[in-house]
Amino acid sequence: MILRALALVSIGSSVQALTLDLPAGAELTREVFVESGARTVPVGVTLDGTTPTVLAKGAISIQSFRIAGQTSTTDLLAPIATSIEAAGFSSRLRCETQGCGGFDFRFSLELIPPPHMFVDLADFLFLSAQSADGDSYVSVVVSRSATDGYVHVSRIAGGESPELETIAAPDPAVQDTPQDTDVIAQLENAGHIVLEDLIFDTGSYNLPEETYETLTKLSAYLGANPNRQIALVGHTDASGPLEINIAISRRRAEAAREVLVSRYGVSQSQVEAEGMGYLAPRASNLTEEGRNLNRRVEAILLPANP
Repeated sequence: MILRALALVSIGSSVQALTLDLPAGAELTREVFVESGARTVPVGVTLDGTTPTVLAKGAISIQSFRIAGQTSTTDLLAPIATSIEAAGFSSRLRCETQGCGGFDFRFSLELIPPPHMFVDLADFLFLSAQSADGDSYVSVVVSRSATDGYVHVSRIAGGESPELETIAAPDPAVQDTPQDTDVIAQLENAGHIVLEDLIFDTGSYNLPEETYETLTKLSAYLGANPNRQIALVGHTDASGPLEINIAISRRRAEAAREVLVSRYGVSQSQVEAEGMGYLAPRASNLTEEGRNLNRRVEAILLPANP
């Protein structure tokens, strides 16, 4: 069975349906619709590694999907690419991982953040395509975690603002709920998790004296598995110089580590603390919402001690 995600995009003066065929079992995890906006679309990769883009304007539809089970990224993309071509769109860029530009390319993309969308930096595919009249674009990112596949679809419809309909979508009230709400399951399946209940203001690294569900669960997990280690990695938004942001991000990770060690009794040898500054954003730093998402601490699962 193939799930069909339907969006109406303008083709010339008319409005034509672009129906994407998604792999069986695809489950919509989040959906965003902007009636009028602009979005950069990668359309090539040059020899020096830079990524040419176009600025597409119009109604923007963004969806992320999760596909349970072991599926390769090639198999995830195949039916989607076929349906895009069948709709009369021409491919502008199709690449994989390092062929796209690797780390830098991935983080230049504006994607729905985890846990709704997951991208393995060592295993992702990208496709962008343009309508026959040049007004509309669609871009697709596919990747996978240890257990599940993920698909991210962005559509920019030029011309008249289209209506948007998604077939077989879950209730909107559930769309912001992670598919896997268990912190430890996410950590073991994906290898890392954002500690969403640790909230920081710009330039701040203080954690108030309160109970944090993610740290409580991490402490119980580490206590029950003394051979396990995690790295806490702090992140910032892009306000200010890099070296200052790296110092702040490290202090954020150290603050979380201090809670685990001092308050919950976790062994110091099980927890590292590092800082990335603004070098690994999960959202655009051009908006307040994006900057809020980028100020965070992530837990990364390390190989077990011998």
